[in-house]
Amino acid sequence: MPDDIAASKFNEKTLEAFLEGLLEELKNPQDAKLLEEVRRAFRKKVPFHLRSYASALMILRAAGVSRAKPPRRPSPEAPSRAPATSEKARPEPRQDPTSKDVISLFVSMGKRHHLRPQELKQHISERSGVALDALGRVHLLENYSFIEVPTEAAPRIISAMEGFEMNGRPLEIKPAKKRSESTPEGQ
Repeated sequence: MPDDIAASKFNEKTLEAFLEGLLEELKNPQDAKLLEEVRRAFRKKVPFHLRSYASALMILRAAGVSRAKPPRRPSPEAPSRAPATSEKARPEPRQDPTSKDVISLFVSMGKRHHLRPQELKQHISERSGVALDALGRVHLLENYSFIEVPTEAAPRIISAMEGFEMNGRPLEIKPAKKRSESTPEGQ
């Protein structure tokens, strides 16, 4: 289990001592102005519901426990981070070019349904037994989403999530269709 491996690399007493040191340093910071600037940027960029996770991830990375994933490359068809406003702007479900064993799954919920990528990944991991870090990027659109998963785990995820409800609404996960499969012939 991945959590057991991480736990064996990271000592609870070390964590406690680290956090106590952090709290002590916060009482008398070396550069209060710089600390406030970073705090302001952190609050502006990281959504409230993810701040504690972001802090935990920073601690793990500083301790060398969490593996750093390569930064996401912006897709060539979307140079800006402007939110998608129409369903027609849907990107084609695709596999990660660096990994041939990843497939996109369609998720029947999106921003409108208050779907949070981390929460979706957590539910999928708990119900299917697929490691949380094996689940890839969640592409969140207004009415639906896509999640990248290992190809061999896709059938298990689909069957495990069958009948699952999230935010009081049934959640359907199924293989994503390529654009050519979803448009009628002759168009």
